[in-house]
Amino acid sequence: MGDNEIELDLYTWTDFQEITFPPQFAADCLQVSTQTLKMLEKDAGLNIARVARGSVQIRSYTLDDLFTLAAYRRDRGHVKGFGRPITLSTFVQKGGTSKTTTTCNLAILFALRGFKTLVIDNDPQGDASSMFGYDPDLTPEELQEVGAPTDLAVNGHIGNLLQIGYQPMSLNEVVKMPFGEHGPHLIPAESLMDDLDSFLRTANGSDFRYSLFIEQARSGLLAHCDLSDYDIIIMDNAPSNTMLTRNAIVAADFLISPVRMDKFSYRSLARLAERLTAFARDFQRSAEIIVIPSMYVKNRPRQQRNMAKLATLFPGKVVETPLYQSEDYDKSLEDGVPIALWKPGSENSLGAMRDVFKEVIARIQKKVEARK
Repeated sequence: MGDNEIELDLYTWTDFQEITFPPQFAADCLQVSTQTLKMLEKDAGLNIARVARGSVQIRSYTLDDLFTLAAYRRDRGHVKGFGRPITLSTFVQKGGTSKTTTTCNLAILFALRGFKTLVIDNDPQGDASSMFGYDPDLTPEELQEVGAPTDLAVNGHIGNLLQIGYQPMSLNEVVKMPFGEHGPHLIPAESLMDDLDSFLRTANGSDFRYSLFIEQARSGLLAHCDLSDYDIIIMDNAPSNTMLTRNAIVAADFLISPVRMDKFSYRSLARLAERLTAFARDFQRSAEIIVIPSMYVKNRPRQQRNMAKLATLFPGKVVETPLYQSEDYDKSLEDGVPIALWKPGSENSLGAMRDVFKEVIARIQKKVEARK
């Protein structure tokens, strides 16, 4: 067997367009009843495919069907928005806390709620890009050699849109739509972004360069990168203290911080809280923290004590439902499907992620309304 045949055998990818869902799972994704789901698809004029199950024909929903119905609900006013665009940044200065998992699944759930959602992968390792099906490491030619679609390659990143140090590109050249037009969009990452930190340090207004870019793009002032159509922007960041991460925190309205139940994660979060206090003092702005306990194991006294300690350290900042430790996350990754769209997901994985999302929505809504 030659090298190419070995690579072919090892390299796998997921075609999101081939994933289908039964009515109950589809209804659960949209948080409606199966009867309401049938009414929605009729009102939206969607022709849902049927598949045979024994002697019965049942409806089979694609991802495009789900996200189209979600957008339809939002356009018809069935779902309440925030009244203004929201920028989230996922960060805590410690690896292995489920930051990328949280980013990608929250983005999917926002889109299933009908929000026009954009994920910006700020990590040169490109884990969020990989979770959405793209390969930050291989060129189109290399993907072709292993039998994979060439459009899984990354051909631009946030540095190309910031237009500092990299070849200028437009949003249309860079953006990816892994789940179709109405699903979450992605500005992917790749290893070439390593130099972006140096470019930001030498740019005018280095601490605000990213924030200014987001504000101008959201206002439709950048012809090459108009982000005014997005309700939600979520930035996934490396767990390191870089200029890019600093910029992403300054640019955010809310900071999503998944935290494991151990003292080292607490220390990282405490340092982050100190940094945000410094931002508020130096820049007169600071993101609102939303802390998400992750990898939580039920019925263990030490975990329960740690959860209580976290709530004491960060009063009012911690969501009530943790993300539980579960093999489902590894299994869904093996299938190449984020947990929010993984049909075998359990209450401890998919259910918990949905509950966390509901609380994130509620916290954002509460903060936005308080500022009116």
